[in-house]
Amino acid sequence: MAAECVNEGPWAGWKVWHARPEGRFVDNLGDVYYREEGEGVSSAIETGRQHSNGLGYLHGGFLMAFVDVAMFATIRHLLQTQAAVTLQCSTDFLGAAEIGVRLEGRGRIVKETGKLLWVAGTLTQKDGAHLVAQWHGILRKVPRPAR
Repeated sequence: MAAECVNEGPWAGWKVWHARPEGRFVDNLGDVYYREEGEGVSSAIETGRQHSNGLGYLHGGFLMAFVDVAMFATIRHLLQTQAAVTLQCSTDFLGAAEIGVRLEGRGRIVKETGKLLWVAGTLTQKDGAHLVAQWHGILRKVPRPAR
């Protein structure tokens, strides 16, 4: 799916990854924004009640789904000519995440081989001031399916 540059509003300077619903799982998460920053990629999503658990915080399943999205945002520049699948993903929850506060993912490629990518990063809120989780994963490069 193509990314669109945002030129105005609170997301100016970001690219929106999921601007149109396509009937897939990620439609339930909401629009994902990302931008390259230094040696990594930042991704972000607005949060709401639909992402909450029974205690009034962001649901762990939502956080883990967003980690997977953040991993792919981290390697997005490689996805023009190939695809990838998640082989392993580990998430360490370090703090409760607030509903209604932007969730930020920051990731970087740790190592790349011919077929594998190791990525690592964090989930934060409040411009990085509140650490929600740290994560790392392994992605396998695969041929892009013919359409």
